[in-house]
Amino acid sequence: MKTFLYRLFRIQKIKRALWSLLKHSGIRYFVVSWRFRLLKRKMRFGNYNNESIGETTVKHNLTAFDMPRAAFGCGGRMELLIYPIVSYFRKNRASIRILVVGCRSEDDIFWLKSYGFSDTYGLDLFSYSKHILIGDIHNTDFADKTYDVVLLGWMISYTKDPGLVFKECKRILKDDGLLGIGLDHNPKQAAEGIKAPRVNTLNSTADIKKMLDASISNKLVLEYDHYYGDDDRCVVISKMTSNQQA
Repeated sequence: MKTFLYRLFRIQKIKRALWSLLKHSGIRYFVVSWRFRLLKRKMRFGNYNNESIGETTVKHNLTAFDMPRAAFGCGGRMELLIYPIVSYFRKNRASIRILVVGCRSEDDIFWLKSYGFSDTYGLDLFSYSKHILIGDIHNTDFADKTYDVVLLGWMISYTKDPGLVFKECKRILKDDGLLGIGLDHNPKQAAEGIKAPRVNTLNSTADIKKMLDASISNKLVLEYDHYYGDDDRCVVISKMTSNQQA
């Protein structure tokens, strides 16, 4: 029995070490792009006829696979959502349930798993992987209070009803759960209007916070909104609260 437990411990230790290697972006890129080439024939699509979903959303995201660096990694922008989560949950990461919405590929999922968040899954309108569930974040099948963290990774611009998305995220998040939202700021939007694949006016952390406050009870945890050089990224992470706490 002791020998069996020792071997099991050794196997688990080796698995954790292998997952840890995926913290390195080059190794992770090789693994997820290689896996996509092997698994892409298994690509499946869900029902994305919901009127709240932008008409070009699926087509736009599928074209990213023609530019591997866009499909796998997206220039590392998810670090603005992932690293705060890594810092926030310093212990017992294996018990934290995380859902990454609009992940497109396994990259963000494996990145989080490399830090010990083994119970991490993606949710998208299409999938080629067992790690990516097919579903619509406007209306999911998840039970109330399922997740500790929901990350909307640069997908909020694709919905015509971001308030509905925030309400669904709050429903499936546990008490004090974290909701992370990322988008790219377009400095020309005021002058040129909204251009596909965008279908709503959210264009800054101020816009996100205003929509959040109008939709759900929450408390700001992190805001990133710098706009310098070629950095056009906006990130908000909020903790879910009750009406009494808000």
